[in-house]
Amino acid sequence: MRFDKFAFSYGEYNDIQKAIIKRYVFDLKDRVVDLGCGSEGLCKYRGFEFYLGVDKSEEMLKRNPCNTLLCDFDERKCFKRLREFEFDEIVSFSSLQWSRNLKRVFENIASFKKPFTLALFTSNTFKNLHQFLGVKSPIYSKEEILEYSKVLSPRVEVLSFKKKFKTSIEMLRYIKFSGVNPKKMADIKKLREICKKDLIKELEFEVIVLKS
Repeated sequence: MRFDKFAFSYGEYNDIQKAIIKRYVFDLKDRVVDLGCGSEGLCKYRGFEFYLGVDKSEEMLKRNPCNTLLCDFDERKCFKRLREFEFDEIVSFSSLQWSRNLKRVFENIASFKKPFTLALFTSNTFKNLHQFLGVKSPIYSKEEILEYSKVLSPRVEVLSFKKKFKTSIEMLRYIKFSGVNPKKMADIKKLREICKKDLIKELEFEVIVLKS
């Protein structure tokens, strides 16, 4: 994924993430740590007594108006650093699906014994596009997320979204500028076929929300 490269455009193209944030942000506690905050700090939506946004992308954090920490949630040392702060809830909106070891991330979150609200896209996101291209989604399936999250004993909600576009080119541009590289999905010939014949003009999104 190329979130550093497209940090400048991420805020414009992450509308689904914003919809998820708006759905839950006012239910969060007043002192939170936000894993994978990107450029979309939650302080843009409401005030917090304490907010710390965590991300490994320096370019994203440069554009984030909130209090932030350069830290990779895939590394144990990141969670060790978080123990230096006083907070009441761990949250994450649309970032943990990119973890290299989601099971370990959930174990680290569970070790804090604090409330949590975690929203993750599943592999059913872009499902029709992936099927046409004949490729496997780069993110975790719903079943994998549910299995790994057992350590948290969460309440589970499943959300579905659809986004329509005027053309296939517009659809692929949306994916590109949100930080995902469509050229790595499949043979370039198939991508050209999609654009030439205007075959796919809708994207599906599936999100699992894990709450304490």
